[in-house]
This record gives sequence, structure tokens and C-alpha cells, in this order.
Amino acid sequence: MTTETLSTEARFEELSAKVQFLVDEAEERRHMRQALSELTGDLSPIAAQSFETVTKAMSQVESRGYTAFARSGLGVVDRIVTSFDSDDVEALGDNVVLILETIKEMTQPEVMSLLRSTLQNVHDAEEPLDPPSLMALLGQMRQPDVRRGLYRLLVFLRSLGDVQITSVETRKEAH
Repeated sequence: MTTETLSTEARFEELSAKVQFLVDEAEERRHMRQALSELTGDLSPIAAQSFETVTKAMSQVESRGYTAFARSGLGVVDRIVTSFDSDDVEALGDNVVLILETIKEMTQPEVMSLLRSTLQNVHDAEEPLDPPSLMALLGQMRQPDVRRGLYRLLVFLRSLGDVQITSVETRKEAH
């Protein structure tokens, strides 16, 4: 054989190998497309069911007012962000534990019951046409509830007098 024939034969074998590679590659891609098609067929009902479930859940969230509440909440957050500067936020951070402890104490059942009872009594009280006389007020002192209430009020006033109030400017200067 001549070198030209060997060269042609080598090129033919090289081309045959490349063609075989392309055929194998095309076959592999066909298998992948088929597998992807089967996967899509298997996942379609699951995706449809998931979409339906999410749609129902979102509908319930909307009908119960959660989205309106969230929108309103964002409005509140926006007002807070635009109303306070970084110093205010730092002061809040310094006092957040105290604030939460105070709220915790305020929400104890006995305190809430006292507040509710007091508010209800104030709401239900009939306003007298004329202010009560000094003697009528002193007559109230015979009632144990009035004396207990007066004692609690005096304890409150004493604790209020003990508190040292600093101005906002003083607190800002301290930081």
C-alpha cells in the first residue's frame, strides 16, 4: 500500500471514530431527553397538587386577613423607622430587657385583672351632678375597699416620688 492510501485509510478511521462518537453522544442525549420526559411526566401531578395546596393556603391566609395585617404591620414598621434615629434605637437596645421585664410583670393575671376591674369601674361609675363634699369623701373612708385602694395609691405615689427622671437630652449626652 502506498502512503497516500494509508493516510486516506487513517483519515477514514479517524472520521469513523468521530462519527461513532457523535452517534454515541446523540444516543446518550436521546436517553437523557427520554429520562427527563419521564421525570417531567412523574413530577407534573406532584407539581399540580403542590400548586393547588399552596394556592389554597394563600387563599386562607388572605381570607383570614393575614396579608392585610402584614401590610398594616409594614406601615407601622415604616413609621417607626422614619420616626426614630440611631440614637433612639441604641437607647431602646440599652433598655429592651427592662422594657420586656416590665411588660412581663404588667401581663401577670393579677395586674391584668386589677386593670380590667379598675377600667370597668371607671367606665360604669355615674358622674355625680355636683362634686362630693369633703364629708362625703371622708365617709367613704369607712369602706375597707376604699382604704385598701388609698393605701395602694399611696404606695404608687411613693414609688413614683422615688424615681429619678432624666431628660432625653441628658440621656443622649451620656451616650
